[in-house]
Amino acid sequence: MRIEDVIGSAISRAGVVRVRSALNPFLWCFVWTVAFLIATYFLRDDPTTRYACLGLAALPLLVALAVGVYFALKHPDRLQSEEFVIRQRELQVLYKQGASPEIVDVAREIARTESLPGSPGDGDEP
Repeated sequence: MRIEDVIGSAISRAGVVRVRSALNPFLWCFVWTVAFLIATYFLRDDPTTRYACLGLAALPLLVALAVGVYFALKHPDRLQSEEFVIRQRELQVLYKQGASPEIVDVAREIARTESLPGSPGDGDEP
């Protein structure tokens, strides 16, 4: 397998991320971390540029950590996925309309078969 194939596959898979939360834009900043770590490796002979690249590589980590802690303390619902938030709002609307909050175990329910009007039933002639 060629390196171009590996990079192309990684880029195509990176676009498939479907979880949406407040941290997603900050998690994409880790691409910069990897880029600066690679630059640190190639510029390892000069101590000034090495430490500058290491500092720039640590910056996205610190920003993502700070944003994560902020949202965990101030807005924890924003850290949930978009699907979870939508489902939670649907349930809130159902409860406001008077639905009971009982949990239904679909696996334990007995399947029912119902005949439609005009369809042949048990012993009926078509």
